[in-house]
Amino acid sequence: MPGKSEPTFHVATPAELRVQKAPVERRELDARLALVREEMRARGVSVSLFTTPESICYLSGYSTRAITAMQVLLVDARSEAVLVIRRMDEGNYLRMRDRSPITRLVIFTDDRLQDTMEIIAGLAREIGGSSGAVGLELDGMFLPPKQYDVLKAALPHAEVINIGAMADRLRLVKSSFEVACHRYAGAMTAAAMKRAVANMRPGMTDSAVAANVAAGLIEAGSEWVATWPIILTGQETGRVHSSWQNEEIRPGQPTLLEFSAARQRYHSPLLRTVIFSPDEEQRRLSEAVRKACKAGIEAIKPGATAEQVYFAERSVMEEYGVADLMSGRVGYTVGIGFAPNWVQRAGVDFMRGNGTVLQPGMVFHMPILLMQADVFGIGHSNTIVVTEDGNEILADDGFDGPILI
Repeated sequence: MPGKSEPTFHVATPAELRVQKAPVERRELDARLALVREEMRARGVSVSLFTTPESICYLSGYSTRAITAMQVLLVDARSEAVLVIRRMDEGNYLRMRDRSPITRLVIFTDDRLQDTMEIIAGLAREIGGSSGAVGLELDGMFLPPKQYDVLKAALPHAEVINIGAMADRLRLVKSSFEVACHRYAGAMTAAAMKRAVANMRPGMTDSAVAANVAAGLIEAGSEWVATWPIILTGQETGRVHSSWQNEEIRPGQPTLLEFSAARQRYHSPLLRTVIFSPDEEQRRLSEAVRKACKAGIEAIKPGATAEQVYFAERSVMEEYGVADLMSGRVGYTVGIGFAPNWVQRAGVDFMRGNGTVLQPGMVFHMPILLMQADVFGIGHSNTIVVTEDGNEILADDGFDGPILI
């Protein structure tokens, strides 16, 4: 099998899994909350209501799969951090209460689901005052308009301030703990990818590949992930945001594999293309993708801008005359991830016009895809962290471009 090294597969031992499960320390959670409170005071916010699961997890250490049920972390500008969750999820809190900065837990039973916003409004008045400014994540998916209206009516004298990017800005630069989580996730992703590619054959189905990927992720030690593996073959590769359809893998047709393992909710994805018996044009496009990925990696360093990374890759595609087939974005921030995907909300995108300066500790998934809609797609990616002197690839499976067999 092509690549820098022969595929090796490792099933995590119980002892290794215990090490990988080491949680974030209380002092790091305290430091995150301190930064949030500092910004709250600067903006005149008395109490902030965090409703997105990523923000709640980042600030308190709490997580659950039941993210469609109302859950809120109320943080005041001084010392209170109140978590409001369903009673069914109480066990998820109890398992981490000894290391959590949460000062109070408020639970509600399912027969009170219709009353949760009144409960939350009452808590906001209690800890923030009836007329103090209330911070809400207005750009998130987890505060529907109807619930917002109920909350606003229950707090008629409170000014509402959008704090949608408050926690997200802090999440842009990862701590050493977070980078270690990405590194663990990357190793598990790479192991599952090598296993999946080594077992692929013409005639098998994309569904069989998906089953192999799922088994590889779980056996490598991954936790539950933010999204199912994306496995596409043939014409389906031109329909990117889809997945396996029980289609047969055929010679001369690309197969895309994109997925990630997770550790403590941190994801380090990979995208790979496998083509059996490729034609000359597929070889040419694959070479363009490989060189563009290399140029993008070389452009990532402290002080560079997101736009510079984009143009480093685009310039390669222009040389090959295929820039019109590439996406307008060649990378994005990853971190803590919940459904529906692993893309970090309000992160940094590698795209034209983005002058964001890269800093050590920023972590990106860098997919580049040449695609003709409903015809084909050929792509490749890396997950990478910016370091003090350059960058580090976090998910290294030995493949530096599309895999041609």
